[in-house]
Amino acid sequence: MEELILKISQKTLKELEKAKKLPFPLYYKEVFNKIAYDEGIIDNLNPKLLCLEPSIHEIFLEKTHEALNHINHTSKEIKNHSKEIIEEINEVSADEIKEMVIKFSAELIDKITKMEEKINELEKELEKAYKELLIDPLTRVFNRKALEKDLKEILKKGKDKDLDLVVAIVDIDNFKQINASYGHLIGDFVLVKLAQIIKALVRKTDRIYRYGGDEFIIVFNRSTLLNAQKSIERIINKISKTTLKYKDNLIKITVSAGIATHKRGDNIEDIVKRADEALYKVKIKSKNGYNTY
Repeated sequence: MEELILKISQKTLKELEKAKKLPFPLYYKEVFNKIAYDEGIIDNLNPKLLCLEPSIHEIFLEKTHEALNHINHTSKEIKNHSKEIIEEINEVSADEIKEMVIKFSAELIDKITKMEEKINELEKELEKAYKELLIDPLTRVFNRKALEKDLKEILKKGKDKDLDLVVAIVDIDNFKQINASYGHLIGDFVLVKLAQIIKALVRKTDRIYRYGGDEFIIVFNRSTLLNAQKSIERIINKISKTTLKYKDNLIKITVSAGIATHKRGDNIEDIVKRADEALYKVKIKSKNGYNTY
């Protein structure tokens, strides 16, 4: 285990040196985790050694636990207070009973209000956490989970008819060489910039997803094939003419894309597979272009 950690640590320091970054804890942790993951050995390491931040699931579970404890405690207080009043009623006058009931009601309303505030806070945290689960943390576009959710909803309407739906897969050409030449930090920088370029060149109604690694999927919903093709052409041309700059490094990249239109009865796998097959034809032929299935 010690040899394995030492090996990854050495690679991490080299990557940081390439990117001209000092080995501050945050940079070091991110690169260390990425190398461990890329080499397929992260599952064999103790998560504590990786200094991982708590996941959204863990944070939300903690918030839920805290809110439920508060609700449970408040409920017990109300029950106990109610029992005390019932026991005292037989020994007091009507005016005193009235005063006790008014006081109890006021306290009850206050406790219920605080409990509702806690529940509302939990609901907001849930909404925020759910949205975050659908976003790729690096590029800040939607992730694969969001793609599956959105396409599933759209494709429900296409069981008996063809939809005005076009799916495109955009893939960076020779991305492994970029990582090998410049390092993972600059590779991440390229992914972020690519996502920003794509976002700027499609309609606000079109959605961008990081499908995995250096692959992005664009869903052109309520769009013609021609409009989708024009958008992809703009993206390919813009990227091929753009030089990305990271400190003293000037990086040129190109992308290839595969496009597929919806067919009646398609499921997610069907339409993504056709787009992937179209992309494959570009990759083996020339790259820096697109193909339509």
